[in-house]
Amino acid sequence: MVEAIQLMRQIAVRAIVTENFKTQVGNEINRQIQQIDAELQQLEFKGKRAIADLEKRAAGGNVAEVRLQIESIRAQMEAERTRLQQYKEDMLAQSQALAELPLGAVVTQFTVENPVEVRIGENIFQRLEGGEILVKDGVIQEIRI
Repeated sequence: MVEAIQLMRQIAVRAIVTENFKTQVGNEINRQIQQIDAELQQLEFKGKRAIADLEKRAAGGNVAEVRLQIESIRAQMEAERTRLQQYKEDMLAQSQALAELPLGAVVTQFTVENPVEVRIGENIFQRLEGGEILVKDGVIQEIRI
């Protein structure tokens, strides 16, 4: 019979908010917003080009079929535009929330997995209870497991 087994548990990486933290996270949010704007421009360009190509084809043939294709492209473009705009709004909200964070606050940045050995007779819930790693400007300040 096996006496012990390795399992994975979640460990939260939490950051102390500093000016440097706010700058780094703010820069990443701004980069993502710029990426979204570029994707929106590319979507418009490709959509207009595809529609123009279809309209040229319509002059020489099946107008009804081409109109259906154009409407399909427009619907796809609108759905993608809506998705990207919602993502941009989420990023703007994160930027606002970041600006309002007080210095010294502690926020969860992400989680990592950590192996833990559990043995017969141990309380599994206590053994799998997540710990945390506290960082300040990327430097580990404390490990709580």
